[in-house]
Amino acid sequence: MTPGLRLCALLAALLLGGCARDLADAQTQVGSLRTGAGLLTWQPDQGGPREMEPSTREALTDSLLRGERELAFAVSSAQHEGLRDLFTEAALADARAVAGSGTPPSSWAHRVTLHFYAPDGATVSLSDTFWYVIPDPGGAALRAARRTQDVVAQLDDGNWRVHHWRVLRDDPLPDPDPPGPAPRTRGVQLGPPDLDWTARSADDWRRDVRAVRDLGLDTLILPLDLRPGAPETARTAQALALAGQEARAQGVQLLLGASLDALTPRALRALHGALGPGERPPGLAGVLLRPDRAPDGPVVTLWRQTLQARFGRLPLGTDRANPAADFSAGDTVTFRARRWPLGLLHAPRREWQLRAFMRAHPQGSVQVGQLYGAGGLLTPDGSFTPLARALTRAQGPGAVAFVWGWTLDLWPLLAAAALLGLWRARRRRTGRRP
Repeated sequence: MTPGLRLCALLAALLLGGCARDLADAQTQVGSLRTGAGLLTWQPDQGGPREMEPSTREALTDSLLRGERELAFAVSSAQHEGLRDLFTEAALADARAVAGSGTPPSSWAHRVTLHFYAPDGATVSLSDTFWYVIPDPGGAALRAARRTQDVVAQLDDGNWRVHHWRVLRDDPLPDPDPPGPAPRTRGVQLGPPDLDWTARSADDWRRDVRAVRDLGLDTLILPLDLRPGAPETARTAQALALAGQEARAQGVQLLLGASLDALTPRALRALHGALGPGERPPGLAGVLLRPDRAPDGPVVTLWRQTLQARFGRLPLGTDRANPAADFSAGDTVTFRARRWPLGLLHAPRREWQLRAFMRAHPQGSVQVGQLYGAGGLLTPDGSFTPLARALTRAQGPGAVAFVWGWTLDLWPLLAAAALLGLWRARRRRTGRRP
């Protein structure tokens, strides 16, 4: 085995490690991973002398995912004591060697199958198929691959430790297709960037998707926070799947607008966690990245490569033009209300502007604001606001709305002009007195 393959093999063990310490939790801010955080799902068990309890399955899920976090902490802090909770004997020496290499892996989409659970509840044999990337310091990849391996773990002193593992397959990801084409979207955002949509019910999604369709649009844009400190949870993937089912049923598509600090391996894993460990979320038309720092082309290509390897051609865009991305935010014309000249904008003039915007852009991709929040198209109970008339009624009041809107927005100037006129008239009358 070559040194490069040996390093990859050693990293595989760490991808399936045991429980991380509280200090590692504080550094990574991951919280509990017992539900899989959208990164791991269990396939049907393959039988055995004992049926696994739900609590044991959750503990194993948490253990399998936390090994990677403990390794990342060991690399960043040079503190390897926590690896004793993950491996023993020769495996511990291998783990320390990999931690010293400075290249911690990031993995996602784990599909775990249980093959054996011992009658004493202290030994398990399982197989895991997952995707992973080993980044280089520049943010691209030393290796991006899909792996299948067998693992034997034992419960020792309250921790599940890896005692044996064997790589069955390790296939590098195929090169991505050339960038493009951009998806055509006539969309509206669900709400402001800080909106938490993970707890919405099926009825809420049905109402929102129906509103998008009734407004004459075809895309619902969902905000997604992938910045450091945002919790990793399975609720995001579950809510996205629920929204996608309603969208597909009503002929609407979804677009994720992800806010992140940079295109780091941590953020890549978080994005795949939001998309879930299984198949492509229904109705998903693409992912738009909004990083604080402009990414390099090879990093964008790596992200496109991982998405295409899992889901086929799923367009990936960036907020600023990037030749390695499938599309950019500049490909979409966004409605922006104009508040000049006095900074006021009442509903009639906003409605008139929105109607004029839609008439000026009958084709191509557009974005018209948000459903909920300030200046939204829906009230909190899901009813249309007056602004929605600009989309639901092709023919509006026209000149009436134009004149009335300007009257409302220019009332301070009109009032000042009226007072000035009264003052001047009074002076004229005073000057004519004998």
